[in-house]
Amino acid sequence: MNAFLKDKTLEEILPGSILSTPAVSIRVEDTLADAALLLPHHLETLTDSLVVTSNDKPVGIVGGIEVLEGILKNQTAGFLDNTKIGEVMSKIVIMNPNNRFSELIDTWSQTRRAFTILPNQYHGYSAISARKILGVGSTFKINTQISAIPTKKMVTFQKKDKVRDIVQRMFDNKTRKLVLEGTASFINDRIVIEKLTREFDCLRDGRDFLGTDSDIFSLDHAKKVSDNITISDACKIMQDMKSPYLMIDGKVISSWDIIMTFASEKLS
Repeated sequence: MNAFLKDKTLEEILPGSILSTPAVSIRVEDTLADAALLLPHHLETLTDSLVVTSNDKPVGIVGGIEVLEGILKNQTAGFLDNTKIGEVMSKIVIMNPNNRFSELIDTWSQTRRAFTILPNQYHGYSAISARKILGVGSTFKINTQISAIPTKKMVTFQKKDKVRDIVQRMFDNKTRKLVLEGTASFINDRIVIEKLTREFDCLRDGRDFLGTDSDIFSLDHAKKVSDNITISDACKIMQDMKSPYLMIDGKVISSWDIIMTFASEKLS
């Protein structure tokens, strides 16, 4: 990791804002339907995942992965209502403001989840998500051009693809976003879950959500940028987007890609 970042603490890289975002919680005894209803408001925000609590203590997290993985395995009408959060939650990572930035990046690389909580002065917890870490690019001037970010395959879909195929492709390719072929429009887990809860009533009406054509979705749009803008400029652009995603000549860049680039020895 670049020397000017790796040894800094989380408090140093996010001065004044490290504990500014309260974590959003849900209880172990709540249902996956409860989580699905909350998540569209928080996915890809400063909070992103929901913190699962038991007796007011954090014991896990739940996000888009748990909801979508669950319905891929079981799309029955009562599945979301009958599944307790405690049965499907993932491991939570708790750090503190004195942890080094390198520790955060290493942990996220291992868990593939850009989400961490820290105890705050109010005897509660604050959240750090990928979007908050984009602030590092604003705080520290990073002049490396985004063209230096390693190219990755753009994962696409077509309008007549089934919802099941889209969700499965997200898991197969370890991505939360798929680009509509030949366009700058994309679908993500937030859009899928929002449709699941608002128009398919969390599967309660028995309709085949996964077997529906993907043209039911209203898509978001990646912002096309020049490949010679700096990583700092890219971070500023992404911070202002509802769903941060950039496109450069057939290449896409997510918040995750930016964050992993912070670990590069070539960063300037």
